[in-house]
Amino acid sequence: MKFKQIPNDYFVTILDRLTRFEPAYKRYNRVFDDVINKFSIDIKAKDLLNEEKIELATNIINASIIENRDFFINDILMELEDKYFNFNKESYQYLSARLNILSILDKIEQKEDLPKNVAWLKEISKTKIDILKLREEKSLLYPIEKIILCEGQTEYTLLETIFRLFGIDLNKLGIMPIAAGGKNQVARKYYEMLEYTKLPFFILLDKDAISIKELIEPKMRPQDKLYLINSGEFEDLIPKNILQNAINSAHSSDFNCIFDDFDDRNSMVQNIEDIYKKYGFGEFKKAKFALELKEYIKTNCVKDDFKNSEIIEIIKALN
Repeated sequence: MKFKQIPNDYFVTILDRLTRFEPAYKRYNRVFDDVINKFSIDIKAKDLLNEEKIELATNIINASIIENRDFFINDILMELEDKYFNFNKESYQYLSARLNILSILDKIEQKEDLPKNVAWLKEISKTKIDILKLREEKSLLYPIEKIILCEGQTEYTLLETIFRLFGIDLNKLGIMPIAAGGKNQVARKYYEMLEYTKLPFFILLDKDAISIKELIEPKMRPQDKLYLINSGEFEDLIPKNILQNAINSAHSSDFNCIFDDFDDRNSMVQNIEDIYKKYGFGEFKKAKFALELKEYIKTNCVKDDFKNSEIIEIIKALN
């Protein structure tokens, strides 16, 4: 077998992709194809049977590191696969590959920008402490207990920050937000994930998503919940004064928007778009504004700022 040595920085990519939230047969197949095609000198993944691919990729990875025969992390990943997903023979084959994950982790430096799943593995590698206790102590997200399926990037960006104001740490609880990519994608994403996911869902929809709600409800399992935002869109949950201050904070200008710029007859998104045009703040981009709003809330807001917001009802429904 002729192969090129895997560089240390590429092991982060390997472990990140091997432990993402999707069935093992999907993620391992992609990673092993990639390893073989990148680092094998004379063999391509497309020319191999599944068993041959698993063996070759495992050998290439293990030959690039110092051998370590403690496979307790591999056993944890096998157990979690059965907890998260509808386990099948192909996933079992991939997870049975004796990758030296402990030695791979030794190659990876502890950094703040590590993907959450890799940071979690690094913590596990230091100790055989109970993984639920470790998640709570270090706010690590993994192992995952529940999925919040939301429409788009705004909810995905802001939920964790707003919940923290109420003493709710989604990472400590193992609750993972997933953005469907838009209102019309929520039902498709839910159907797709139902095919392989055992974990419960909390589905968060805007008020006008009645048709999406009707598509989802017949498929819902007893452990799943759906919440329709009565206020309108997610931005309508944010008090006006917070939106006003966040906009002015993000746009240093001789002109500041004022409270009266928010018309109660319009949605908050429409109000913000009108404010951007009125004050020349450029094109309003929801995802970018969500990041700016997140930073403002994190730095300047407390729980009482949301005491009249529907976010309190959402938190009750989540529990």
